[in-house]
Amino acid sequence: MNLEDAANLGELLGGLAIFVTLLFGIRQITELNKSKESEASREIANLLSSPIYQSGLSILINKLSDDFTLEDLDKLDRKEKDALNFLAINTNSIGLMTFGRQLSFNAVTRFMQPINRMIGRRLRTLIEVLDRNARNQGILTEQTEVLDWAIWLFDRMDEQPPIEGPAHVIHRNWKP
Repeated sequence: MNLEDAANLGELLGGLAIFVTLLFGIRQITELNKSKESEASREIANLLSSPIYQSGLSILINKLSDDFTLEDLDKLDRKEKDALNFLAINTNSIGLMTFGRQLSFNAVTRFMQPINRMIGRRLRTLIEVLDRNARNQGILTEQTEVLDWAIWLFDRMDEQPPIEGPAHVIHRNWKP
């Protein structure tokens, strides 16, 4: 083999190595994104199943009406108020992280749409009441918004088609 053929072969192998490295890199990025989405979904599941989040949902469902007021909220004990604050703040965080594409909208929808359909009006009322309370105390000004990402998330959930039916019926033919 002469020097020119060896150089061409070396150039070809170098190009092939770069191509294989590029394919490997793309695969790694794809796997990383899948891994991040899976981890984010687990985090949402853990949050929604946490005792304090569940307590907040229970209080919202069992102790408050769709149009409750600040006075109704004042009647709750400190632990109940803390659970509702936790519920509102973490739902707001889910909205913000979804907007920032740190959480998959598809995964968030699967978790949050049933909650929004059941008690979305009460969650909106909770946000409004907490906002009004903060403004009454002078903590917020008219230009300051808090918990508005929760409202954004509820609005996006409302735009989604309704769930077609129970998962055990819709996906009965799914095989592992």
